[in-house]
Amino acid sequence: TKQDINILQIDVEGNDFDVLFGAGSVLDSTHYLEFEYAWDKNLHIQDAVKLLDGKGFTCYWSGENRLWRISGCYFDHYNFFHVWSNVACVHRSQKKLYDRMEKVFTDLLEEW
Repeated sequence: TKQDINILQIDVEGNDFDVLFGAGSVLDSTHYLEFEYAWDKNLHIQDAVKLLDGKGFTCYWSGENRLWRISGCYFDHYNFFHVWSNVACVHRSQKKLYDRMEKVFTDLLEEW
């Protein structure tokens, strides 16, 4: 039987994309996912977000009490964003958590 995974946190010192792209069916049963994005000229955050969007996730840059949605709000300059950052993704089937994360994002937009 398929077991749901409430939280999957990936932190493998710069190899997060390797794990993410190899996770396959594990992502299908995951509700919430966090991973580190470290800039790499060959791997772009857009690639990960596209994979995760296809699996039903919405992803956000994650900071201290702040979320900035990446899914559906992608900017080309993210390809040249030469830092590391945490990325938080919620499966859209998790309506309550998705709504909470969207509220944090929209509240941030209102501050601007």
